[in-house]
Amino acid sequence: MSRLPGPQRGFTLIELMIVVVIIAILAAISIPNFAQMMDRAKEGSTKANMHEMQLATEDYGVQNEGKFPDVMDGSHIVNLMSGAYKNPFSGSPGSGNAWEDRSTFAAPASNVSGISSYADSATAQYNIKGHGKAAGLTLILTGGS
Repeated sequence: MSRLPGPQRGFTLIELMIVVVIIAILAAISIPNFAQMMDRAKEGSTKANMHEMQLATEDYGVQNEGKFPDVMDGSHIVNLMSGAYKNPFSGSPGSGNAWEDRSTFAAPASNVSGISSYADSATAQYNIKGHGKAAGLTLILTGGS
């Protein structure tokens, strides 16, 4: 049997332990930052959903002589939004999950993370409210006269 020339040496236990400790420290720093970045990305998606709802509302107003819809359902705003309209926090589509129709103009949006909420005021004005994670982000988009 022939051996390879030169001394054969591996890593010591201390060297391996130092590498494991360094990896653990890097993981402890990066994992919380990753979770915060995910929440910020979902809040960004909530803003994008609200903007899509606003564009659909404005489109409806243009098609109906400046009158905004009194509800979102049916042939109103919902049909003008993309089929991929989902709540970014839960991934759920549809009424009560991704969007809601509020009963009054001044009513607050449901306290559901990622929801976009629509209300009108006598079809001349509208507002869209939304929530980020745990209502940490509250936005209001308004339009009309």
